[in-house]
Amino acid sequence: MFGKQKTLIIDHNSERNDRIKNYLNQDHFICYQAKTLDEFNSLYTNNNYDCIILEDVFPGINTNKFLVKNRRNSQAITIVISDMLNEAYLEDLLDAGADDYIVVPFSLTSLLRKIQDVYRMGVLRPRKIYRFKDIILDDTAKTVSLNDHSVTLTKNEFKLLKMLMSHPYQPYTSTKIFEGIWGDSVYADDQSVMNLVSSLIIKLNRTGSHEEYIRRFGANSYKMAI
Repeated sequence: MFGKQKTLIIDHNSERNDRIKNYLNQDHFICYQAKTLDEFNSLYTNNNYDCIILEDVFPGINTNKFLVKNRRNSQAITIVISDMLNEAYLEDLLDAGADDYIVVPFSLTSLLRKIQDVYRMGVLRPRKIYRFKDIILDDTAKTVSLNDHSVTLTKNEFKLLKMLMSHPYQPYTSTKIFEGIWGDSVYADDQSVMNLVSSLIIKLNRTGSHEEYIRRFGANSYKMAI
């Protein structure tokens, strides 16, 4: 790593919080501790961090909502501490915006290794984020959020949204979309494209937003609703 990493430890387990701080402070980190909701509000608001270590059951914080909002407003590496072994639950944390998680009990060396691995990945593969209205698409983490809520998309829905958001003023014909999603325009099928666009629009609208995001352009083209 380069320089000191400003790190916020959000963990109401005081002993564990102290152990993490003492260990990381020896290895290129400057750690700040939030053990209560008041401390969290004071330290997190209007401060930027390189790394956030978050307990998933911290009193007063909705973990998934925090992860979505933090991903929207911050580039900090985020590691979640959890005692849950449920694979679907842990995947939800990643979908919401966590870079990785570590399951209790864990060694401090394992925690440091996870932080270093995520950091190196970020250096080698800088985060690429697209924004349109209140949609945020993180192409590095492969996540989408809208109005601070995580949106779960299929692989093809994600590819379509990325295609449209990367050039929001450009209309894409059904043939071009089919080629970009399925890879061969020879077998282009307008109905498949229409179904995919409709499915994506439905999922975006489930957030309760009344915004128009994707618009039909001409007879058989689509673009973002500028």
